[in-house]
Amino acid sequence: MAKRPGLSVYLASQKLRGRARAEARLRQGLAEGSEDSARAAERLGKPRRERPVGPLVWLHAGNEAEALGFPELIDRLIEERDDLNFLITTTGHDPEHPLEARLPKDVIMHYAPYGEGQAVEAFLTHWKPDLCLWAENRFEPELIDRVKKAGIPMILVDARVPDRSGWRWLPGIRRTLLRQFDRVLAGDETARDGLVSLGVPADRVEAIGFLQEGTAPLPCSQAERDMLAEDLAGRPVWLAAGAERAEFDLLAHVHQQIMRRSHRLLMVLAPRVPEDGPDLARRLEDEGWVVGLRSLEDEPEPETEIYIADLPDEMGLWYRLAPIAFMGGTLCGGPVRNPYEAAALGSAVLFGPATGPWRESFERLLEAGAARSVTNGATLARGVDHLLAPDQAARMAAAAWDITTNGAHATDRVVEIALDALDARGV
Repeated sequence: MAKRPGLSVYLASQKLRGRARAEARLRQGLAEGSEDSARAAERLGKPRRERPVGPLVWLHAGNEAEALGFPELIDRLIEERDDLNFLITTTGHDPEHPLEARLPKDVIMHYAPYGEGQAVEAFLTHWKPDLCLWAENRFEPELIDRVKKAGIPMILVDARVPDRSGWRWLPGIRRTLLRQFDRVLAGDETARDGLVSLGVPADRVEAIGFLQEGTAPLPCSQAERDMLAEDLAGRPVWLAAGAERAEFDLLAHVHQQIMRRSHRLLMVLAPRVPEDGPDLARRLEDEGWVVGLRSLEDEPEPETEIYIADLPDEMGLWYRLAPIAFMGGTLCGGPVRNPYEAAALGSAVLFGPATGPWRESFERLLEAGAARSVTNGATLARGVDHLLAPDQAARMAAAAWDITTNGAHATDRVVEIALDALDARGV
């Protein structure tokens, strides 16, 4: 298929700028801290390990947070074909590496090469992928064009209508790039219709939902859960999950406001740094609160107003017990937990504007009716108060169940299409 002038012009301009531009971009990224100095050479297409023997599936995303559906997808593919190898590339650098710990140990993590001819050529020559699953909503024209020329099947997953920013002077580039994909798997029907209107052949695009995010639901001791549920004896409970120090005073003020209308309400405050628990308990007690501290084996007694959950690795327990979860860090810009942890365990999600690396996850939950956004303490208080009505929290929990279940269906469909593509390639 002939390329539209927009893509041709873009690729020609990139070729003129060439290697020098890529190296300058890398130097700038290293200076700004937006690149990983230990793995900088990967941006120029230089690998840090050998290609494994056997079929190689290449999965690409914008950053590690956007790729959190990959672990489940990889697990499902391995169940079907244990001879497959996996390479994951990301455009962005995530210093906290939220994805790596969730992956099987043999999966290779690599930064995507810059869209410059020599870097892309070196990357493809070394890795020789048998299939590309592209999950980024922004496209790298040089990379996509060369993958297509190399005859590597490409499947666009979690697809939405791509952003036009930066390409307004190249009228046909989005349309041409979308046509490079052999299959386009849209996140919903609206995205499917938009992609078809951009020229994707209708028989190549289908709406399947978004990949299932995260791993299995966080574990907990069922005996501990049952005992605490009995202690709570039907009290209304809300959870501040992974709360930051900068949010402690605000959360206490919010709880005070809501307790004027719900006197038996308990706030479970789980600090992001568990070691903050004892000092926080002393401070709240000095302010007149009745406090329980998990690390001292306190129980949430009927008179307890704030229970500080300061033992590590117990979030699965608290999400199961609290029908409402505020995601800490989202009102102060600190580190934020994956909201799907809460949603998968039936907790309605409240979050502020600082979503960290989980922006798309929060947006999906919000659009599905499984989450509610707040902007400050006053709106957080109204949000918790609203969800204390059992029917409201149950409605959001049901929406969360729907989106996580749909994610499982989407993952199954991608597995089916990916295996068919590998079979058609003869690998």
